[in-house]
Amino acid sequence: MELKKLIAHLLKLSADVDDIEKSVVYAFMAGNNYEYNTSVFFNDYFENLDLVVVQKTINIFNESEMSLSIYTLVEIFEMLVPNDVRKENGTVYTPVAIKDYIINSLINSKNIPTVCDPACGCGSFLLSAAEYLHEKYNIEYGEIFDKYIFGVDIIEHNIEKCIVLFNLLALTTCEVLDNKFNLMSGSSLNLDWKKGFKFIPQDGFDIVIGNPPYVRSKNISESTRREMSSWSTANTGNADLYIPFYELGLELLNDSGKLGYISPNTFIQSVNGRSLRKYLKERKYNISLLDFREAQVFKNVTSYTCITLIDKSCKDGKINYALLNGNSSLRDYYFTEYEMDSFIDTNPWRMGEKEIDDRIKKIENVGVRLDSYKIRNGLATLKNDVYFYMPVSEDTHFYYRNYKNVVYKIEKGICIDVAKPNVIKSEEELIEKMEKAIFPYVKSKAGYTVIDEKTMQELYPCTYKFLRAVRDELENRDKGKGNYSEWYAYGRTQGMMNFGSKLLIPYISDTPVAVLSPNNNVLFYCGYAVFSDEIEELELLKKILESRVFWYYISNTSKPYSKGYMSFAKNYIKNFGIPVLSDNQRKTLLNMTCKIEADDYIEKLYNICL
Repeated sequence: MELKKLIAHLLKLSADVDDIEKSVVYAFMAGNNYEYNTSVFFNDYFENLDLVVVQKTINIFNESEMSLSIYTLVEIFEMLVPNDVRKENGTVYTPVAIKDYIINSLINSKNIPTVCDPACGCGSFLLSAAEYLHEKYNIEYGEIFDKYIFGVDIIEHNIEKCIVLFNLLALTTCEVLDNKFNLMSGSSLNLDWKKGFKFIPQDGFDIVIGNPPYVRSKNISESTRREMSSWSTANTGNADLYIPFYELGLELLNDSGKLGYISPNTFIQSVNGRSLRKYLKERKYNISLLDFREAQVFKNVTSYTCITLIDKSCKDGKINYALLNGNSSLRDYYFTEYEMDSFIDTNPWRMGEKEIDDRIKKIENVGVRLDSYKIRNGLATLKNDVYFYMPVSEDTHFYYRNYKNVVYKIEKGICIDVAKPNVIKSEEELIEKMEKAIFPYVKSKAGYTVIDEKTMQELYPCTYKFLRAVRDELENRDKGKGNYSEWYAYGRTQGMMNFGSKLLIPYISDTPVAVLSPNNNVLFYCGYAVFSDEIEELELLKKILESRVFWYYISNTSKPYSKGYMSFAKNYIKNFGIPVLSDNQRKTLLNMTCKIEADDYIEKLYNICL
């Protein structure tokens, strides 16, 4: 039986998750013939045990024929946390192979190190570390948990589960603990570390390990955002929650300490990782990066991750980078060495293999950069399904649209044509998939001004009626805190001046796409556009941006997504070099109708062979 199905069966046994957790622990102990009567902790823990739930739990495990190890128990504990709580706190269970790799890489001194996980969850990393210390240094778990293992988590119940698991681990060697553990509940980013523990190493920890919380910037609470602002790596821009945990971890270490995290890999290249890159570069820490890129290493979670190992004692500013393809790659990889100083300021760290790096540099140094053209974002309404639609029919004065199974009339006079680059692959599809946009704006000296409510009612009563019907949805944009000139105004003012001839580019794609839109009156959303007044210039750019060279560049410098999709964000395409062509070269390229022939010709323009 799959673990996910087993969890579903367990959740049917009781509305009280505590009862289920205790029953799972009891089943684990019974299955391994562990006695709990000699343990004061477990006698107290099982005091109000629901024996009916216990028996049903044992039956479920027997029927599943699942081998119930202590790490399976950790995974069950993690999966029993409600989805909304896991999402809010960025909880993701770390595969054993990842933990083992990090711990084996860091713990190699003769002296027994102190180990801390500042976002420990149910204690998965700390359990693995404790087991490793026990085997390597031949010391009992009581001493390990008393002197060498430290953990913090924002959820108090997670700390309670840590204590259960620590006691269980000791029982595997017939050791009964009476410890007060070095565990604490609270927000690590806003914590008095010295007051929280019964003792803390004076100079800092020897090892910091963990899986910092995976929470994207847009999902971070206001209180957490305020805590993040006190950290230099997260006090500007829109940093994801994991980013300041790097700074925290390094600050917690002593001068010869080591850090090992499995985290999102976005900080390597993303705009919101630039402060972290700057922080690491200024301190010249030696870093080993094992980048999983688009390979998925976590169950049931789409994430793009890397293992980061930092040795605080070595400060010669080197990055050792390896591109991995999955867990198996942890046994088969090689590093390419980079100097931090070779990366300009806070620019992305672009790393791969030397041959690839040389080609990328050559591509970037050809002609002029793509951002010498105007590259613009599209419209941003914050409620696209309200404003953008495909008419189900039309007559002389109205478009008819279906919204949540109700058909509404929309005056043609308030509508414009709008394209969605994310779903368009060709000029033919641009025509087929052209949508209409409710555009409640009029031209003014400053650009575009929203139509006032009285005028809306008078000139566009049908559209106004529709917008009134969805007013609650519009007013909930920006979590209800939006400050709009009118309640039906777009969420953002960007993209309203994007009239003109352009190439439409998607946010993400699995192939190189640049769709020519010669119609000056079309606006767009969910994508980018490159503008030029010269149609011939756009036709040449299209050839280049749909070429094998461009896709090679994107594949090796951009952010990957699942199923071979890559990000086309401006930050990733702006440095792409565009050759300055002679009249003869322009004519030759424009006249090429065979894509393979055009790709070969473009490779020669860049003086590379792919």
